[in-house]
Amino acid sequence: MPVFRRSASGPFAAVVVAATALAAGSLTAPAHAASGTAAPPRRAASHSALSQSTVRPTCAVNDTDGCLNNTATSTFTTTTSPADADGSGDSFNAADLTGTAGWRSGGTVTVDGATITLPHFGTGTYDNMLASGQTLTLPGGSVADTGDAVVFLAFATGDAVTGATGTITYAGNNCLNPDGDPADQDYRLDTVPDWLSGPPAAASITLAHENHGNNTQTSPSSGPKVYAVSVPLACPGSVVSSISLPLLGDGVQAGRPALHILGLGIRPTTLTGSGPTARHWVGTWAAVPDTGRVQSSDDSTATVDDQTLRVPAHVSIGTDSGNGVRVHLSNATGATPVTFDAASIARQDTATGGATAAAAPTPLTFGGSPSVTIPAGADTVSDPVALTVRQQATVLVSMRVHGSVSAMPGHSVARAPVWVSDPADRTGDTAAAHYTQTTYTGLPYLSGIDVTTSTTQPTGSLVLYGDQSVNGDTASEDGRHHLSDAITDALVDDPHGNASVAYGVLNAGTGTDLLPQITDGTVPTNALNPEDRDVLAQGNVRTVLVSLGADDLLNCAGNADTCATEVERGLASLDTRLSSYYTDDSQIYVDQQPVTRSSGITVHLATIPPFTAAHPGTATQEAAREQVNNYLLDDYPGRLVDLAAAVSTDGTATSPTVKAADLSDGDPSDAYYADLAGRYVDDVDSGTLIYPPD
Repeated sequence: MPVFRRSASGPFAAVVVAATALAAGSLTAPAHAASGTAAPPRRAASHSALSQSTVRPTCAVNDTDGCLNNTATSTFTTTTSPADADGSGDSFNAADLTGTAGWRSGGTVTVDGATITLPHFGTGTYDNMLASGQTLTLPGGSVADTGDAVVFLAFATGDAVTGATGTITYAGNNCLNPDGDPADQDYRLDTVPDWLSGPPAAASITLAHENHGNNTQTSPSSGPKVYAVSVPLACPGSVVSSISLPLLGDGVQAGRPALHILGLGIRPTTLTGSGPTARHWVGTWAAVPDTGRVQSSDDSTATVDDQTLRVPAHVSIGTDSGNGVRVHLSNATGATPVTFDAASIARQDTATGGATAAAAPTPLTFGGSPSVTIPAGADTVSDPVALTVRQQATVLVSMRVHGSVSAMPGHSVARAPVWVSDPADRTGDTAAAHYTQTTYTGLPYLSGIDVTTSTTQPTGSLVLYGDQSVNGDTASEDGRHHLSDAITDALVDDPHGNASVAYGVLNAGTGTDLLPQITDGTVPTNALNPEDRDVLAQGNVRTVLVSLGADDLLNCAGNADTCATEVERGLASLDTRLSSYYTDDSQIYVDQQPVTRSSGITVHLATIPPFTAAHPGTATQEAAREQVNNYLLDDYPGRLVDLAAAVSTDGTATSPTVKAADLSDGDPSDAYYADLAGRYVDDVDSGTLIYPPD
């Protein structure tokens, strides 16, 4: 749990806030009050030795010039501009960032929902902050200063940086400890990966080139990377006045770990507006970005050229009386920027189906503009629009892609159709005459849809985070038979329910390994991607069902005990990471005073179903699966869903085979996913799960 410290105005004391104290509303949050501190002039002096007594610079989070103290990007020419990210004269190639990736020098980029101001790249001057205790203020009104998490754009050189700590300071009386005193929040960056050797799957952006001080350039197989690292705010919705960076060092030395920060921002909560205009948003549909190249059925890379894509989304929960809808688009796994000239959303015609809309599509805007450009590694959310959407309806999101795109990032195994138009803006078309169904096996760009929920009793979302069982790799290809769809069906058909979907059900399934790397922290309290992007950035997540480990076991070549132990440690680490974050519905009012009620995200884990013909395992891998399941059954009572028992031949977690009724040609069928969903809903109804989703 986070550690709170009394502010400088009172006596210093450490207070550990327990989950029960947080849930009980013992942290209070009054009205908005924050001010920024002007950044000092840019420094030109050489790095100095780090000293506890040195005065650390202070600057605004959207103008960090005065806090920059290292040059990590260079312009590659016959005389490369001076830069030294790692103490050996190596650096990023500025053109890869500003040109290829589209990260505008001195501009902003939105990563994992947080908008971050970037430094100027390739100018030969300082362009990043070596973490040396700098303080970044958040000027109220010009940047987001309330939210649920701080997102750092960072990388390490000389090896990964572990256990770096800093402080989050809330504005006066915005976050109080159980004694009623103003409190600061200590945070810890469990691991910031090395820019070259760190895990590619966790990177926000990977560049092609590395520049060297001897005027040469190479293209390492695992190119230089920048990571997004999030830290949960223990008082979500309260005003943050400043964030201090870890106190590590303001110089680089070859072979010595150094922490570089390009910038940081706060990810907003899903509450927008205030008073009578307040809106509470919840995710109703999701697809995780997990590939840089959506494929066609013939294994070729799907392309588009000035055409309009029309993508269906089978939602879970419907809109409330406010009828608000907004759309998330992602270029998180892309290598180049993408521009959409126009976009729209519409309900699918229930009689005709396909690409036919029930009525004229509603245009979408982004910051008031009909067009939007998303840099590589970034994401965006549309402005809200009014559209009535019923539970379990299918909506059509249309995007006119600007120019020729040779590779479209998105979700790789969609089991859903996609339509494409002739080279024109067809986002406003109701009829499907100008659309043709593609042979895409994935969904490009569309990553989420939010709807408004009750202001007085806001609804949260259940995120299904897993591999093939969640994704529905072998389900029907109509976009309506993923595990998320099966759970919404089970909720509607539940004899103990009222035929409604009471919360958003979001599919964060993928065919790639998702278990985090084990770091030095036994209790990690922050997150990297993909879990930050795929789970924690979703619309008002309250509950997460983790159904992982199958792919990791199938990719493990060790003995059964080694493979099982790796998965067990990964699941435990992921559980701790996700449990360290808080729900967005934190701000309530008592006697007209805003009170921060911090409720932790609930994490449920699932046993691993038997392997099938689609994903066959060896005898050793099967033994490891059974060992992992026994570990889960023993260690997670009240939080475990026995999905393996739901589909196995003898109804136990250790049965090595799937029952024939759940297979089609040896692969999981729609009935398989329906049985998984039925087990989850039954466990909620029976009280097997102590903390059910809501």
